[in-house]
Amino acid sequence: TERLEARKAIEKAKGLLMREQGVDEAEAYRRIQQQSMNARKSMKEIADAILLAHGV
Repeated sequence: TERLEARKAIEKAKGLLMREQGVDEAEAYRRIQQQSMNARKSMKEIADAILLAHGV
């Protein structure tokens, strides 16, 4: 389902941020959430952009 796909993308992006930026899970989620609000885009769109930027 669409919701499951969004959750998977967000989980992958969180993992990437945790590895790349040395933050914990809560902080990685908060960063995605913050970017989502700032850009007025869904968290999945932000997660997809993070993954795309890192070639995942």
